[in-house]
Amino acid sequence: MIDFIEITKHLQGKDKPFLGHLQPEAVYSSGWQTYSITGCENMELRVNETTGLMNLKGSVMYFWKGHNFTFSKVEFIEGIKYLENLIRLPLFDATVDKFEYGTIIQTEKKPKEYIQHHREGKGMKLYSNPKDKGHFKAFSDTNTRLKMYDASRNIKMKQGLHRQQIIAEAGWTSSGNFLKWEAHYLKPHIILNKGIGIRLADLVNPNWENIFKEDLYLQYQRLIPMKSLIIPIHKKDLTTQDIQTRFNAERGINEGMTLEEIRKEMYQYINSLPDEVLSKADKDHRKRQTKAILDKLKLADKSQWDLSDKLAEALHNTGS
Repeated sequence: MIDFIEITKHLQGKDKPFLGHLQPEAVYSSGWQTYSITGCENMELRVNETTGLMNLKGSVMYFWKGHNFTFSKVEFIEGIKYLENLIRLPLFDATVDKFEYGTIIQTEKKPKEYIQHHREGKGMKLYSNPKDKGHFKAFSDTNTRLKMYDASRNIKMKQGLHRQQIIAEAGWTSSGNFLKWEAHYLKPHIILNKGIGIRLADLVNPNWENIFKEDLYLQYQRLIPMKSLIIPIHKKDLTTQDIQTRFNAERGINEGMTLEEIRKEMYQYINSLPDEVLSKADKDHRKRQTKAILDKLKLADKSQWDLSDKLAEALHNTGS
């Protein structure tokens, strides 16, 4: 689904947007004039008659429907055509400066658990605000900003009861586990089109839609789902000591250590304890106990937090 867009249109000849239905916001010495376009949520239009440029940005989803839980290509086109009629100028020939493309993934566990168990890949910076309480993460580089968040929590925090009822009609349930995965393309022409400009019309082209889906999947592959250990099926293998050792071992694995390196580090810690507290025999006994627990640990072939399959399914089921 296309969400936020920022587009630039070169005004040719006598082309000028009709501004009679817009709310003036600001005028700048650079020649830019800013207007607000009223919808379910507002969009921003900027015009510079000196340079002959017009810039439009905002979420077409929120503008047209008031939410971004579901949104079809047909509705996106309807929203753009409404804007065209409002300002009396064609928009599909405009250049896309930035845009967001994303999808909803339904998960078995709470989205927060998956979000917390993903790390940034090579060359990426992680954004995680404590105020989000683990329900949101962003991963960015110079060309993209990738976002993973709890869509249900987002709806409950940002939408009133009336809109929540509307979104529920689109398939949302307040108790459901809906994770939103989005790619915000800061330089889409570089990432998606070998440096060649992308037009707004391309965002609704079926051939391009396949490119967007494929790249959204590839962007996810840049992240690192935290590795996990196979969970035992017998209660006797999950004593308090087992759980504590598993917890520390899994943390070490996700910091790049092997199980053998973790074992050696734990031995070193045991050896460092004061001899007057633990004798050599005591330490050897503790190390044998530690080894017995570590020997039972097996690394899962695939992380339980890996969303690759669910993402592929969500993209496959995304219609037009």
